[in-house]
Amino acid sequence: MKKVISFLMAAAMVTSLVPATAFAAGDVTATAKVIDALERGKDFDGVIDTANAPELQLKVTSADYTTGGSTPTVDVTVSLDGAEFTATDAAGFEGMVKVTNPAAVTVATKEFTEDEVTYTLTGQFKKDDVVAINLASKMTKVSVGKTATVSVDSKMAKADDLVYASVLDKGIKASVKKTVSVAVDEVTEINSKGLKIEPSVDDSYAVGTQFTLKLSKGFEFANTTVTGAADWAIDGSEATFTAPSADEFTLTGIKVEATSAKVGDVATIKVTAKNVGTASVEVAKVVDYKVGVSVDADEDVPVIYSGTDVNNTGLTDDSDHMTLEVTAEETFPGAWSMRQGFNFTLPEGVYVTDVDVTEAENFLQNGVAVGTTEWEAAFKAAYDKGDYNGFTFAKRVFDDVNTNLATDPASVTFKLQLVADPTFEGDVKLGFEGALIDKQEVTVAKFVKPYTVKAEQNDVIIDYRNTSVQTPITITEAEAGLWAANSVFTLTVDRGDMIQFEDDATFSVNDSGLELKDEKTKDGQLAFTVKGESDEAATVEIKDIALFMQRNVPAGAYDLKADTAMSTAYDKQAIYAADGKDNNIIDDVADYSKVVKEAFINVVTSGRDNDNLFTTKVVVPVGEAYLMAGSTKVELDVPAYISATNYTMLPIRAVSKALGVNTNNVLWSAETKTITIMYAQRIITMVVGQKTINVNGSSIPASAAPEITGDRAFLPMRDLATALGVTDITWDAATRTATLNGSK
Repeated sequence: MKKVISFLMAAAMVTSLVPATAFAAGDVTATAKVIDALERGKDFDGVIDTANAPELQLKVTSADYTTGGSTPTVDVTVSLDGAEFTATDAAGFEGMVKVTNPAAVTVATKEFTEDEVTYTLTGQFKKDDVVAINLASKMTKVSVGKTATVSVDSKMAKADDLVYASVLDKGIKASVKKTVSVAVDEVTEINSKGLKIEPSVDDSYAVGTQFTLKLSKGFEFANTTVTGAADWAIDGSEATFTAPSADEFTLTGIKVEATSAKVGDVATIKVTAKNVGTASVEVAKVVDYKVGVSVDADEDVPVIYSGTDVNNTGLTDDSDHMTLEVTAEETFPGAWSMRQGFNFTLPEGVYVTDVDVTEAENFLQNGVAVGTTEWEAAFKAAYDKGDYNGFTFAKRVFDDVNTNLATDPASVTFKLQLVADPTFEGDVKLGFEGALIDKQEVTVAKFVKPYTVKAEQNDVIIDYRNTSVQTPITITEAEAGLWAANSVFTLTVDRGDMIQFEDDATFSVNDSGLELKDEKTKDGQLAFTVKGESDEAATVEIKDIALFMQRNVPAGAYDLKADTAMSTAYDKQAIYAADGKDNNIIDDVADYSKVVKEAFINVVTSGRDNDNLFTTKVVVPVGEAYLMAGSTKVELDVPAYISATNYTMLPIRAVSKALGVNTNNVLWSAETKTITIMYAQRIITMVVGQKTINVNGSSIPASAAPEITGDRAFLPMRDLATALGVTDITWDAATRTATLNGSK
């Protein structure tokens, strides 16, 4: 019978974490696992006494209690399967339980049967407290393959069928710490920790038991003696010896030769103990002569904020901007040829401020061993030669390593200190390539922006100098408390000499605890300063924005740019390998933009409208997937065609753009099926299916209605020309070609 329990655990093996309210006074969660599970042979009598019994451990991961009220209590039920408890009374069961702080938490037996007990725990737990339950019991069946399991269950978590005792047949286990590499026709020694052999259960084998090791096809043993076996003997792919111990033992110094194995083959040793059993273990893999680059897969990729210097000026972040540790290593001595150069590459917009070479082994220069100092000098020269975009190592930077110069593979391990442009975001993939090196890359860091700016495109018409911006600008902090006090933010529109912000904008902050000061418009720019850091990720909204615009602003799109305390310090960041040179700061070598919203302001009319708006000659061959804008060939998704009513239909957007209309000023409304073209002082609208064109509110009859073909809008040639003010139009029936501005 299984009884439902309550307590704090998420099982380490098969269990799932179930959130719940623990009891009125607070919440507790924990993990459950078995410590020191038993494995016994077929002669096992099933008795697991207190002295050698495994433990069921419940480790508290969180404890949250409300103040006041009664002392919290929780019931814990432990159920066995395949075994029965040896305790027979309440005191015996209570004696099986230990808690980290018995003065704070007491244990009482609530109820029990031969295979299930419920405890009541009274008191308050703290994080990392442990409840240890001794699993003294007797298995009900002890034949080979039988197990005893323990389960716990509660409103807060469940742990089902954790194995704490097993009956196994006699046998052996074999293992190595990790596989090693070997080249074709070469010899390698298996891992320096050796080949470990141990019994599956006690008394599986005795001293003197005959052992045989058999290598997989393509490999042979290469040495006649090893440490750990006095009578080691080999015959090609087989080796024999007798067990030096009835317990586990280790053989070290075993050498394996890849006699006929090919690249990619794996050397497996099959271990056989006479009248006991077998086990297999992979010990080596055949690799090509090459160089590999790697990082520790178990390490978290560091997250760095872009647009900041290495001191994180303007931010509260204390990261050091260092990447994961990178290792470039030969698969086999002699693989890394220095006869040709090689490169380490970085994404565009990412720069190095320092290199820390932590280890360099088996490299030579003029026959003399070199280490981290020489490698750091090589990195500096390579970064300079790479124009500060990456590392370009010259030919023969070190000696051409080979088996005569080094008996072990050469390797170098290093970290990079990085900064990135304000607009860069995402993984930093370090590339490694060269004439004699396979191209490869590893992710060494990740950049995120310390803030994001949300702004919409605003189409404006110049009627007078004070022009309203209909949509707000919002600036959002990447995480709570990131922006440091006194950090300044400044927003500017392109062509600040002709477009400037007015003084009437209002600034507001969400309920985040962030405080601002000096919110104002200065020199045509919007600006604010952080007064107090946020408790939650902050959002600053700027609205009621107006622009002072010169009347001669050309039609077109103008971007929104942001400058901050972070970006100002970033501009002055010193880069690696530029000491004593003119170009020794980011601002001298970077080619980046501080644009946070393209086409923030889209001027759709200019100060005046002439009769001859367009001067570009546009040639449109019917049926061809291109048009010519002057001497430029423009590819078309859908070619011009002759309609069923015999009109030459031209693609509206493509022709407008070819004539010189900004692509932002050719708009499509799917809801109303309306095409809008804005140029100079003209606003042209037409609706699919209607034989009318509106120019600045005046209706002009059209020869035919606009049509949608291949998801593109088309209009008869002469109607489109009339709407755009193009009077020079011709049609060549022989070549089926329409020409606008043919005399230009």
